[in-house]
Amino acid sequence: MLEGTRPLFRAGSIEFQTKHLLVIAVLALAFSCALIMRFYPIKYGYYLNEFDPYFDYRATKFIVDNGLNAYWQWHDTMSWYPEGRDVPGTSQSVLHITAAYLYQVFGRGMSLMDFTIAFPAIMGALTVIAVFALVRVLGGTTAGMFSALFWAFSPAIIQRGNLGWFKSEPLGLFFGILATYLFISAMKHKEVKYAIAKAIAGGLILGLANGSWGGIQYFSIPISLFFIALPFFRRDLTIPMYVAIAFTVLTLITAAAFPRPGISFVLGLPGLAMMAGTAFLVIAYFVRKISRPMVQTRNVAFALIAFVAIGIAFVAAGAYVSPSFRYLNAINPFIGSIDPLVESVAEHFTPTVADYFTDFSVLLMFAGLGGWLAFRRRNDTAIFALLLGITGVYVSATFARLLVFASVGIIVLAGLGLFEVTRSILDYRETAATPATAPRLTAATREERRKMEFASRAHSTSGQVVKISYVIVMIMMLSIPLFYPSNSNWVSSADVPTAIANGGTGYRLQTDDWTDAMEWLSQNTESDAVIASWWDYGYWITTLGNRPSLADNATLNHTRIQSIARMFVSDEESAMKIVQDLKADYLLVYVVGQVRFYGQTNTNGTEADGERLSIYTLGQGGDESKKQWFMRIGGFDEANYIEEDGFTPKPEFWNNTLIGKLFPFEPLYYASFGAQGPSEIQETWQPGLVGLYAQNVKYPADGGNDQPLHLVYTSPSFENEEGLMFGILIYKVNHDYAPEP
Repeated sequence: MLEGTRPLFRAGSIEFQTKHLLVIAVLALAFSCALIMRFYPIKYGYYLNEFDPYFDYRATKFIVDNGLNAYWQWHDTMSWYPEGRDVPGTSQSVLHITAAYLYQVFGRGMSLMDFTIAFPAIMGALTVIAVFALVRVLGGTTAGMFSALFWAFSPAIIQRGNLGWFKSEPLGLFFGILATYLFISAMKHKEVKYAIAKAIAGGLILGLANGSWGGIQYFSIPISLFFIALPFFRRDLTIPMYVAIAFTVLTLITAAAFPRPGISFVLGLPGLAMMAGTAFLVIAYFVRKISRPMVQTRNVAFALIAFVAIGIAFVAAGAYVSPSFRYLNAINPFIGSIDPLVESVAEHFTPTVADYFTDFSVLLMFAGLGGWLAFRRRNDTAIFALLLGITGVYVSATFARLLVFASVGIIVLAGLGLFEVTRSILDYRETAATPATAPRLTAATREERRKMEFASRAHSTSGQVVKISYVIVMIMMLSIPLFYPSNSNWVSSADVPTAIANGGTGYRLQTDDWTDAMEWLSQNTESDAVIASWWDYGYWITTLGNRPSLADNATLNHTRIQSIARMFVSDEESAMKIVQDLKADYLLVYVVGQVRFYGQTNTNGTEADGERLSIYTLGQGGDESKKQWFMRIGGFDEANYIEEDGFTPKPEFWNNTLIGKLFPFEPLYYASFGAQGPSEIQETWQPGLVGLYAQNVKYPADGGNDQPLHLVYTSPSFENEEGLMFGILIYKVNHDYAPEP
């Protein structure tokens, strides 16, 4: 090589570039897999998913159309008629603002609706990068890559952030994990100025995360506990103290700057926890400064005991903003709900052990190993990872919706655990080494060297076999939950239609009943017509139907929801008085069932002569499946209306409730079902029998003026002659009808 020149590549440089290319390739794979999994429901149609996203879309559109200043003043009169709703004070403003501005930058050439449908899937895919960054600072690059791949396939994460899920979680989790990464990275920095800069950025982003989703208050738990644990595991507290102060102050200021969470975050348990943890860290710093080395830990422990006692007295005195039941229940899972409205929401159901095994499968094993190793090491990053895992699983034991936080903790620990196993296997080294120099080789030494070289080659070969076998076993183990069990694996958990595509039922299919019904509502009713329905459908009515609704998924007014429940369950005269009080112009009900055609049958099950009779079975996710919640929320004794199986309506339901009359059916027989159809047909219900129903519209469109209601719309599948029926029925209120006093 010419003198004075340097080689273009060096061995170390090539290895460095190879490692970086590998990291980029793995992250690209994780990002691509995350996108594919989250876009899986596109085969059912390109819709917003569930209910809340329709309101969030509408709020985002308001910013795009009217500007941010108008948004801060927006009092929506289309929802919770007639009182309306203070939108910025009762919703996730950061989600609306972020989406509106990102649309203005990146969404040109596409509609806002299309942009918001894709938004959560893209944010969920981007979060794999944030997860990689977080786990990388906790346990290394390889652990970060493993965790990024796990995040791409996590069912609990995908189900709360797939295509159309334009709700709080995708953006909130992205901000929350990014903020946590900056926080831990700041803690590990050795220069104060850079550590404080990262802490400020992290606090700002965590404040935005809390403005995106109220559930992000969870992060206050592991962070505040970490502040308290640090003095017992780290000698130098200078940088942690500065980081804690900067991070906490910026988090509180940013969160308080938005109407929601606002000052309630600062004065509530999340804000107080962060302030208390920071205060203790500062106290511990000065206690260690003035204490002799031998008694520093003891004095810090005494300070902690005193600090906890003061905190308990502070909370007991009520000197804080009391959180809602949902957040309080997340902290204390042993609190039982006495509110049937809370219990009626599917995402508030308590997860079972089977849910954890279904969602996490083999990750539980690696997470357990990661937790054990973190406990053994007990350094600051290991303790934080352990806190994430323990607190994530703890809070998720309350609500199924909070399984996302169990996912965060388990994925972090699983990445660390799998990395340790992989490193142990792939670091399998030769134990025999060839002497570096051999000044004189005798016959004996030559024979000895030959034996050593042979043993070294054999050992190297066995090492390669171990490594290859390990890789194959790991690929097989991690692939199992993708495909097994057949009906509840990670892929099938992503194969979930958007709610409006399958009517909010459990069927994996597409129906246009709801979109057709909302289009009819917007085109065939008065612009100021008020629609009464169960609160589940309020966002669809206001956004797609463009009509005022009495209640929606924000559940802001429990009294209003109770009135609607009482309206449905009361007798006709009492119910119409409530309808008039609520100033409703139309009533909407939703009933799901299966259409079955059989010959006209006698009660003994034999087929009789005559034309074929259309028979229905009901109960697949419409109001017919929610009626017991109507009764509980409305304060009725459901035993008066429902049989012992907790589902089949009694005659009292059909004859003396408004909802029974709104359902266009009447009981025909009760039967058990086998491969050949119904059997054991009875005229009265018996345990184990299923109701068979025939159509019977009690309030027909051509009825006289003495009817309180007139059926003016039925969705297309209501006329199906076979298969499933997703019946949306809209009744017009007869304002001339005078209920009997």
